[in-house]
Amino acid sequence: MQYRYIIINIMKNALEIVLHDDIQNIFDHFAASFGLVVVFYSLEGKILRRGLNLPVSDFCALVQQRLYGTHNCLLSDETRCRECAEKRRIMDYRCNAGIEEAVAPIFVDNQLTGYAMIGQFRSTLRPDPRVLRDARKEGIEPQMTTAFYNLPYYDAKRKKHLLGLFSTLVDYIITKEIVAVRGERIISRVMAYIEQHIDKPLRLTEVARVIGRSTSSVSHAFSTHLHKSFSQAVIEAKINRAEEYFRQSPEISIREVADQLGYNDALYFSRLYRKYRGISPSQFRTRLQ
Repeated sequence: MQYRYIIINIMKNALEIVLHDDIQNIFDHFAASFGLVVVFYSLEGKILRRGLNLPVSDFCALVQQRLYGTHNCLLSDETRCRECAEKRRIMDYRCNAGIEEAVAPIFVDNQLTGYAMIGQFRSTLRPDPRVLRDARKEGIEPQMTTAFYNLPYYDAKRKKHLLGLFSTLVDYIITKEIVAVRGERIISRVMAYIEQHIDKPLRLTEVARVIGRSTSSVSHAFSTHLHKSFSQAVIEAKINRAEEYFRQSPEISIREVADQLGYNDALYFSRLYRKYRGISPSQFRTRLQ
């Protein structure tokens, strides 16, 4: 049960990252530049966000409303989503009306969290004869033809580059953001542990073990996001707490403060304080008077 809870939270956090405005702005620029629609789906097939809030193309609207309905489109999308998840890569396909779409799986910590879909462009110079025949029966052939040629056209070479760029955006940008958020989460958990155990000697190996991370991942998070080492963060936290003690209890001795911060040697604590603050603890306390 606990494992399931963790997985659900990983997926929830991942989807929140995908839907973040900064991430969506990048995909919106991509969609606008190439005349495409980008849609993010949950695992259940629910639309989480549609790039630029664009509606379906006129061509797709005619197909769904006047020819074949939405069921076939949804069924095709669901099938391709399953396939891309199984193959763990972007997959492009031609829909039942003959236009191009592609879908990429979004994995976080090896768990499938959703899908990113790109579509409504054409890779052929003429509409599918079957679609035109059915449109002719419904009396909408001219509208279908015009709507088809209004779709952006990508030949095989350009389509390859287009899908490669989209796949890179999904893999790199989303993964990069997830790594950044994960690093911030590590720091938050470590700093909370430090504050709760400020009266004890704290070692990187011990704290990393408690939060379930490797020592290297904790060190990397601190150097990347705080530009300091774990030991520097511990010392600064202890010094900040010492100053709180001095403010709250002006009569407290330096030795008592050192003891409450896990330092057996008051002189050692004083040297650390001077190194980080440029003055002695006694001078700081005097300035408070």
